[in-house]
This record gives sequence, structure tokens and C-alpha cells, in this order.
Amino acid sequence: MLLTREQLQERLIALHQASLELVKDVSLDHLLERIAELACEQAEARYAALGVLDDHGKLVKFISVGMTDDEIKRMPHPPVGKGLIGELMDAAAPLRVPVIQKHPKSVGFPPNHPPMVSFLGVPILAANRQLGQIYLTEKIGDPEFTSDDEKIIQMLAAYAVAAIQNAQLHENTRRLAVLEERERIGMDLHDGIIQSIYGVGLSLESVLHSMEDDPADAKDRIQRSIGGLSQAIRDLRAYIMDLRPRQMGTDGLMSGVKSLINEFRANTLAKVKLSGPENDILDLPQLHSLALFHICQEALANAAKHAKAKNVQISLWSTEERVLMEIHDDGRGFEVEKMSTTIGHGLANMQTRAHSAGGDIDISSVIDEGTTILAWVPRGAR
Repeated sequence: MLLTREQLQERLIALHQASLELVKDVSLDHLLERIAELACEQAEARYAALGVLDDHGKLVKFISVGMTDDEIKRMPHPPVGKGLIGELMDAAAPLRVPVIQKHPKSVGFPPNHPPMVSFLGVPILAANRQLGQIYLTEKIGDPEFTSDDEKIIQMLAAYAVAAIQNAQLHENTRRLAVLEERERIGMDLHDGIIQSIYGVGLSLESVLHSMEDDPADAKDRIQRSIGGLSQAIRDLRAYIMDLRPRQMGTDGLMSGVKSLINEFRANTLAKVKLSGPENDILDLPQLHSLALFHICQEALANAAKHAKAKNVQISLWSTEERVLMEIHDDGRGFEVEKMSTTIGHGLANMQTRAHSAGGDIDISSVIDEGTTILAWVPRGAR
């Protein structure tokens, strides 16, 4: 049954409003499922699916809605791109079929597939390249899909282009970040801890040649090797601590900072003092507490890894408008304008954390005198 002009306009407005949310979803699988659900709702279909093609036109993802998990499990395999699906993969226009089984390209269904008769397929086109397709089957209340259904799903496909490309961009960016992080970890371990262990190994090799000739020297070398291994273990534990994402928990900012300090003490020889309110600042928004928590985490990691500090002082206090945190260490210090790439990345992270909560950060450092980091966030929500 064709829609009146008013009914079609209402459905297009509803589709527009629902589709605006699509570009906010950066999880590709969840996004594909949501597009298929919207297609079902808008065209009043019992079943819907969405396929995504790779750069070579091969079907690499197939997300369906309408079938139960048991129905999906009973089928030997998902669609592989034959029959009407294959026909649509080479098409630039929609494909609307009243009876699937009567179409010349139909190849039937796999065993245990639910019965389906009517079909509507719409390609998702970006410029001259097809990103995927929207498939609909079993029009509810009518024997076949209408031209109005086709128009509505074509509009959904246009919205889907931007949403899918956005999700793919986020996924590629995340993969690149993982590869870069793996490379950084490998370089850090090779240049630091692995070299230290290699040095211990060379020292122990020399012990083999001096055990009989100079037992006292051999004993001294073994003692130094034990010390070197112990230091390498401490460095490795500190490195793992720096990599592992830490959570503040639900106990509040002060409790979270105390947990960071306990981990820091367990993995370094530095002393840490904390001054602040006896009770947590309960009216501080969670986002603001997390910003200060992660700034403290980054500062402690820098104090151990780069500054080689012996003492760290953490102070936390509040005014009517702000909550402030100061972290001071007596380490090596550095020239802020000429900071190294690794330290600079960490300091940039701190600035991003503070700014995300509507606050700011000030970093000062003097060579051989240490570093002071002062961060603040608003007391209330922005």
C-alpha cells in the first residue's frame, strides 16, 4: 500500500531524526546492527541485514536482525554473496522483488533458513564505490515492498555512508595507535630493560673466567649482577605499572591518589608524601576527579621513569571554585621548551586531561632541581 504524501513526509522526518544519531556511533558492528534495525522499522520488514564490502568488493561483514540466535546457529553459514545478494553487489540501483524464488538470479536458501518471499535491496554507495548493501525481506502486512519503502531505504543508505566511513576511520585510527604503541613498547624495552639484562649476562660470563683465578673478584661480580637483576626487575615492574590502565574506583579522588602512591612505593625507592583533606571532596564531578587522578598517575610515572626522583610531594586542596593538585619531585628536571618527545607526550596528556574538565595546568622545571606540576579543575560541573 502506497503512503500518502503526509505519511511519507512523516516517515522521512522520523528517519532523518533517527539517522542523525548514527554518526555518533564509532563501533562498526553496533552501527551496522542499528542501521539494519532502522531499515526494519522504516520499511515495516520482518527481517533485515546489512553487508559491508572490502576494497576488492568482497563481502566481509554481514549483520542481520529479526532472526533469533538459535535460528542463526542452525544455519551452516551466513550468506556469501550469491543469488540476489550477489546481484545487488554489482548494482547501482535498488532491487525490489515480490517473490525471491521466482527471480532468475535466485539460488535458494541454506538449510534451516527461515522462509522469505518479498525482497528489497538497496546499495550503499559512496561516490562510484559500493560500501555495502541493505537487505530487507518479508514486508509485514503486504505481499511486497512498495516504491515508498524503496525511497525511504535509499535515504537511509545515504545516511549510512557517512556513518560507516566515520566508524571505519575510527577503527583504522585505533589500529594505527595500537601498532604505534607496540613499536614504542618494543623500543623502550630494547633500549632499557633488555639492555640491562644483557649487561648482567655479560658480567656473569666474565665470572666464569675469574672464579678459579680470583674468587673474591668473582664473588663481587656476582653480587653486582644480583643487584643489576633486581634493578631490572624493578624497572620492568614500574614499566608494567605505567602501561596498565588504572581505575580510580568509587571511593573518591583522595582514595584513588593513595592507591597510586602505594603502587609507586612498591615499584620505586622514592619517598612520597601526601597532604590534603581528611575526607574526599564529595561534590567534585566524576569527570573532574578522573582528570586529576590521571594527571597524578602521569606525574608519578614521569617522576620514576624520567626524573629518577628520590622524593615526591603531592598536595591537594580546594577553594570555593576550584580543586587544585600540586605534584613536586626533586628529580633531574628538564627544559620545558626543549622537552624530549616521550616526556612531552606525557605532559601533553596532562594538559588534555585538565582542559577536558574545564581546568588548566602549569608545569615548571629546573635542571637538577626537579619539576612542579600544578593542575586545577572547577569545583562544580561546567
